[in-house]
Amino acid sequence: MMREEIFKECSKIWDKYNLEEKVRKHCIAVSNLAEKIGVATKADVELIITGSLLHDIGRAVTHDPFLHFIESGKILRNERFDEGVVRIAERHFSCGISKEEAEKFGLPPGNYIPETMEEKIVSFADNLVFGARAGNFEEFLRRLDEIALNNRDHAWFVKRTKERALRMKEEVEKISGLKF
Repeated sequence: MMREEIFKECSKIWDKYNLEEKVRKHCIAVSNLAEKIGVATKADVELIITGSLLHDIGRAVTHDPFLHFIESGKILRNERFDEGVVRIAERHFSCGISKEEAEKFGLPPGNYIPETMEEKIVSFADNLVFGARAGNFEEFLRRLDEIALNNRDHAWFVKRTKERALRMKEEVEKISGLKF
């Protein structure tokens, strides 16, 4: 499928669930960055585009950062999307959430850590897009520091996220030849 066809199909889902315009713009910006990385890595670009355009569909239901990705997975499964697309949505949040971390947060049991290259690329791209603006890795780290300062209860999770983010950055840069 061509990018335009994928966009058209994803737009239908956005419309069906009445996804806010600002979230759509964010997903488009994530998709643009993720596609660039995907092309450089020889990953499944069609899967990356679809997954990045739909990764935040759960925000049509909730803006809770610890629930929207769960809702995205539910919606995409219900709409009978390929499991690869579903997993991208479920595993994109903040470099992922381990099974143990999910339990601490009271989430449905599961491993929400990106595993495939496509999952990692969308998660990584999402972390570098602020609203509809592509930023950089240092900006993402500063944002994590702000979260840790403002929410001491999550400082342990922010620390783990930073460690995962650095590993993910190294892996994406190594395989893509791009610098972030």
